Amino acid sequence: MAEVDNQQKRCSSRFFGAWYLCIGAGFVLLGLRALLLGASVPGVALRWIIAAGFVILGILELRSRRP
Repeated sequence: MAEVDNQQKRCSSRFFGAWYLCIGAGFVLLGLRALLLGASVPGVALRWIIAAGFVILGILELRSRRP
C-alpha cells in the first residue's frame, strides 16, 4: 500500500513541476510581449523575475525525491 502512495506523490510532484514551468514560461512571454509593445523596463523586469521564481520552483519540484 505504501508503494502506491509513493507513486502518487511522485506523479503529483511531476505534475506540479510541469505546472510551475508552464506558469514561468507564461510570465516570460508576457514580459516579452510588454517589451515589444513599449512597456516600462521595470514592469518587464518584474515579470521576468516572477518567471524566474516559477521556473526555479518547477525545477526544484521536478528534482525532489519524495520517499
